[in-house]
Amino acid sequence: MKKLLCFVLLALSMNAAANDEKFHQGKSLHDQKCNSCHQSEVYTRKDRNVKSMSALENQVSNCMKGAAKAEWTGPQTTSVIDYLNERYYKF
Repeated sequence: MKKLLCFVLLALSMNAAANDEKFHQGKSLHDQKCNSCHQSEVYTRKDRNVKSMSALENQVSNCMKGAAKAEWTGPQTTSVIDYLNERYYKF
């Protein structure tokens, strides 16, 4: 039983470390590109346009093609979306 508990705790800590790294990458990419046009108020205002995960994905995609001119890979884009969702939206 102790071995199983140790295994579960190890797996959870490895998952948490991977999530921290992904969160850090998403934040870093966001801060480099997105903050050049707007600050966090765009995510927290009452009349924000993004009201679902799908809308968040579309907005990030639109910003990448538009003003941000971000040439992120799929995993990088996902890390930014996950960062924004975790930090602001919580879908």
